[in-house]
Amino acid sequence: MAHTLDTIQTERLLLRGIDETDSNEIVMWRSDPNVYRYFKSPHKITKEEHLSWYRNSYLNNQNRFDWICIERSTGQKIGVFGLVKDDITAEVNYLLAPDAQHRGYALEGVMALIRYAVQTLKVKQIIAEIHKENKPSVALMKRLDFKIYKEKGAFDFYRIEV
Repeated sequence: MAHTLDTIQTERLLLRGIDETDSNEIVMWRSDPNVYRYFKSPHKITKEEHLSWYRNSYLNNQNRFDWICIERSTGQKIGVFGLVKDDITAEVNYLLAPDAQHRGYALEGVMALIRYAVQTLKVKQIIAEIHKENKPSVALMKRLDFKIYKEKGAFDFYRIEV
C-alpha cells in the first residue's frame, strides 16, 4: 500500500513524499552522530533497517506522513519532514542534513507542515517532542509559540493550538 502525499512548496523548499530512492540520503543523515544525538533512540541505522521500516511500518501506517525536503534552488535533498496524525492532533518531526542546518529551513518546513496539518488533515493541535539539549529546535518551538506541556526524561513535549 503506497502513501500518496501532496507535494508542498515553500519559497525555498519542495517537500515530496519519501520513497525508496531517498534511502541513501536518509540513512546517511540518520547515521550522523550530530543528527541522531537528539533522537529517542540515538544510534546509526543501516539501509536494511531503513528499508524494513519503510516497507513494513511506514507504508502500512496511514497516519504517518513523511516528505523528503529538497532545496529548490539546487535540487539537492537536504532533509526529511514528517507528521504523525492522531485524531485531532498531529506530531511534527524533522531532520536536516548537517550542512543544511542553521539556515532557516526547519522554520520554513515546520510552518508548511502546520499549514498542511490544519488545511488537509483538519487537526486542531500540533505537538513536538524535543530533546532539552537541542537548542536550535527549542528556539524554533519558542519562535512558533509552542508551549511545553509535559516533560519526560531528556525531552520536553511542546504543543500549539491551531
